[in-house]
Amino acid sequence: MDNNRYLFRGKRTDNGKWVVGSYCYSPDFPITIFGEDELGRHGIEVDHATIGQCTGMSDISGEDVFEGDIIESHLGGQVLALNMLVNYGTHQAYCPADKCYMDSVGFYVSAQGYPDMPIGPLEDYAKVIGNIFDNPELISN
Repeated sequence: MDNNRYLFRGKRTDNGKWVVGSYCYSPDFPITIFGEDELGRHGIEVDHATIGQCTGMSDISGEDVFEGDIIESHLGGQVLALNMLVNYGTHQAYCPADKCYMDSVGFYVSAQGYPDMPIGPLEDYAKVIGNIFDNPELISN
């Protein structure tokens, strides 16, 4: 992992464009990401619901992968017909030593009809094809 894991992104409240940078929260001010735009580096108000942290990993094309991204798997050189949503939080992970599922906290992917799965080396198999905010239709219901 590299320093990208400390990046966040969110959609601007003024124009709906994405901004990437450092996340800052204060009860006295709007939700802000300190990022860079056409005016330089400064605090930019973002929609709280769209904020996602970078996983610290890239996909197979070198694009940073964020919480809320939708990925397709290119496992074994084939594109699987299953799109997965990148999440962060508590999920169930199988522990082979204890032969049971346990709560785990971190980045994971979810897909309808499948158990949640911790993310692996995304640069080996994942391609970002959109995100849940701009492309919700990419996730089957």
